Amino acid sequence: MITEQICLDRTREPGLSRQLFIQLRRIIETGNVASGLPLPPSRQLAKDLRVSRNTVMAAYEQLTLEGYLETGGRRGTRVSKATTGFRQWHDEEQPVDDGAKQVRLSAHGHRLILNERPMKRLSTSFQTGLPEVRSFPHDLWARLLRRAARQLASRRVLAGYDNYDGILELKTAILDHVAASRGVVATPEQVIILSSAQASMDLVVRMLLDEGALALHEEPGYAGMHASLLAAGADMRPIPVQQPQAYQDLKSTFSNEDAPRLIYATPSHQFPTGRVMPLEDRLALLDFAASRNAFVLEDDYDSEFHFSGAPISCLQGLDRNGLVIYMGTFAKSFMPSLRLAYLIAPPLLAEPLTFGLRNTGAVPSHTVQLALSYFIEEGHFRAHLREMTRTYRERRDALVEALVRQCGDFLDPARPAGGIQLPAYLTPACLAAGWTDDKLAERLVEEGIECAALSSLYWSGTEEARQGLFLGFAASDIEEIDTGVGCIARVLNGEAS
Repeated sequence: MITEQICLDRTREPGLSRQLFIQLRRIIETGNVASGLPLPPSRQLAKDLRVSRNTVMAAYEQLTLEGYLETGGRRGTRVSKATTGFRQWHDEEQPVDDGAKQVRLSAHGHRLILNERPMKRLSTSFQTGLPEVRSFPHDLWARLLRRAARQLASRRVLAGYDNYDGILELKTAILDHVAASRGVVATPEQVIILSSAQASMDLVVRMLLDEGALALHEEPGYAGMHASLLAAGADMRPIPVQQPQAYQDLKSTFSNEDAPRLIYATPSHQFPTGRVMPLEDRLALLDFAASRNAFVLEDDYDSEFHFSGAPISCLQGLDRNGLVIYMGTFAKSFMPSLRLAYLIAPPLLAEPLTFGLRNTGAVPSHTVQLALSYFIEEGHFRAHLREMTRTYRERRDALVEALVRQCGDFLDPARPAGGIQLPAYLTPACLAAGWTDDKLAERLVEEGIECAALSSLYWSGTEEARQGLFLGFAASDIEEIDTGVGCIARVLNGEAS
C-alpha cells in the first residue's frame, strides 16, 4: 500500500502537506506507483494517515499542478502518463566514467581559473589589500544607508534599470575628490561606477583586447590584472620595473610593428615594491603610449594613504592624448565589502565602456552609491582618510621596527612612502640557511600566519624573482603585528613547533 511508504512528522518543518507532497513525488519518480494507476481518494488517504483531508488535497493539487497527477471525473486521481520516463531513468541508470563527469569549460573558462588566487583567513594575518575596518564609523554609515534608501524610494529614475554606469551624485563626488587630491581632469560623463577593481580590469581588457593582442604589465605586479590578461588570451609581456631604465627603454624594446594595445601601471605606489614612478618615467610611458596609440590603465589603488611628502600627480592628469584610463577603488580606503570601484575613461572610450558594462551586470547598488555620495560630500570620507593615514603610518613603522628587531638577520623590510603593505626581502643569510620565500610562506601558514611570497608575483620567467615576503599591515593593530612578527622570528630561528 502507498501509505506504508509515507512517514509524516508533525514535529518538523516543512508542514504536513509539504511533507506529503515531497514523499508522494519521490514515490512516483522512483516508479513505485506506475503511470496511470489511481491514488487513494483524498478522504481515504487522510483517514489512513490520520491527517486532515485539506492536507491531502493540498498535496494532490500541487502534484497535479506540476504534472505528476491528473484528474478525470469518475476515474479519480491517477499518476500522470507523463511520468513513464521516471521508471526508465531509474531502471536504466548506468555508471558514468570519471571522464564524462568532468565539466567541459570553454577555452576562456580554463584561462579564467588558471591563475587561482586562494583566499584564506588565518588567526594572525598579514594578508595584503585588507584595510582596518574595526574603527570604521559603522553607525554613521548605517544612517546614511537608511537615508539613501528613503531618498531612492521617492526617485523612480534611480529605482529602475537606468544609470547603470553610476548615479550622477556619486560620479560628481568622486570627481571632486580625485580632482583635488590626485589632479584628475575629467567630466562626470567619463566616470563609470563598477562593483570592484577586478570588474574594472576585466571590462577594460575585454573591451580592448582580442585574443593574442599584445599587453604590457609590470613585473613583479598585481595578480588580479595578470588573471584578467590571462583569461583574455593576451600576449603578455613584462615591464621589469626594478630595472632603472625599464620605461625609458620601451620605445627601443617594442617597435611600431610590435606595438601593445594596453599597458597596465601602478605609478603612485607600485604593487608590490612600493616604488613611486619618477616623473621622467611617467613622461616616458606617456610618450611611448602616444607613439604606439596604446591605452594605459592607471591603477591608483591605494594612493590615498601617503605618509611623507606630497603624493605625485596621477598619469591621467598629465595625459594630453586621451589614452589614460584611471582606475580607483574604495576597497582599501573604505572596506572591501562595499563593492564599489570606478573608472575615469578618456572621452572617446567612455561610451563604449559604459555600454559594455551594461551587458556584464557588474553594476553596484544605487542605494550604496547614493549613501557613499553623502559620505564623501559631507566630509566624512576625507576625515576617515586622515585618521586611517595616521593609523597606517604607525602600523607601517611598527611592522618595520619589529622586523628589524626580531628578524633583522633574515629579512630586510622596505619602508614605503604610502599604501597598506610592504615587501620584506630575504637576506643573503636567510637564503644561505636554505629558505625560499614560498617555502617560508608555507611554513608560516602552518603556524597560523598568513602572508604572500613575493616571487609569486613574477610570471614571465625572464626576470629573476627577488625573494621576499609581501606583508599587509593595515588590518592588524600594533600588538597583533608584534605577535605575528615574533612567530615569523621563531620559524626563521627554528624555534617554532
